[in-house]
Amino acid sequence: MNTILLAIGECPPGACSKITRIGDWVTWVAAWAAGLAFIISGAILCWAYFGGHGSQRAMKALGGACVGSIIISAGSTLANALLV
Repeated sequence: MNTILLAIGECPPGACSKITRIGDWVTWVAAWAAGLAFIISGAILCWAYFGGHGSQRAMKALGGACVGSIIISAGSTLANALLV
């Protein structure tokens, strides 16, 4: 968000709080969506692994999706912490 503020210079009266609020909502939604994706990917990973339905490529892909979800969640949390 600070990058946006630096790009446009001074905020019009009342706009800075709205820009910050939008940034908070975007990072909050991204964190929750990534957390939900992690749970769903983990459930599919367990089902495929223990059910014997997954190949090695599928397991790597699901593992990568889980790692990506963790990175997005951590990034969103850090972004919210830095914006405050």
